[in-house]
Amino acid sequence: MLNSLSIDEGCGDSAKNVLSLIGQDITEFNIAPNDAHKIVHLDLSYNLLENAEGLRRFVGLRELVLDNNQLSDLPLPLLPFLHTLSVNKNRLWDLEGLLEKLAKCTPQIEYLSLLGNVLCPNELVSGDEEDYQNYRYAVINKLKHLKFLDSRPVLPSERETAERVIHFGPVKACSQDDRAYLEDSIIRSSPLNREQNMAQSVGFGKRKHEYKGGSSEGNKFIGDTDL
Repeated sequence: MLNSLSIDEGCGDSAKNVLSLIGQDITEFNIAPNDAHKIVHLDLSYNLLENAEGLRRFVGLRELVLDNNQLSDLPLPLLPFLHTLSVNKNRLWDLEGLLEKLAKCTPQIEYLSLLGNVLCPNELVSGDEEDYQNYRYAVINKLKHLKFLDSRPVLPSERETAERVIHFGPVKACSQDDRAYLEDSIIRSSPLNREQNMAQSVGFGKRKHEYKGGSSEGNKFIGDTDL
């Protein structure tokens, strides 16, 4: 657990709005630099976080990555500017509860990825497109500005159906077997260009996870036309 946090003044002004603490075995994140409100990109992936209470001072966040932690709930503070949230491979199980929080606390959310959580059906394993599509409808219905969910853009037809239909079919949770399978086969996903962000990020301590590109949750929200 980190017990202090400061920003390296030598990294230059351009780096001060990016904070990366990847693979530090952090179990609690309840501290923040004095200028936490200036941070727009925060990456806490590959840690051991069970809660996200320390985010309350990061009111200026626009991009938040919490992949590969142990979060079973996500009690976010109000993040009025957040447009990108990636919480892949955690322990989130309550879809309805999560969507209520996101609609309230992240009103401008546009890019969201929840792959590898219990609440997200795994069509790669079960092959049941209907379960996954019902999940997508439920998310799209609640988050009015969403443009990209998991590995796919939100289609106009999906938005139309999600807004027209009040009750969708049941959303089948991802099983333990499915989640184990995802550890090896999940489509690498992140709404962010991790390689670029890592080059600009502020690191603290010795990283236990070295970025190689392949082990990142990837650039899922970047299409072929952007490469």
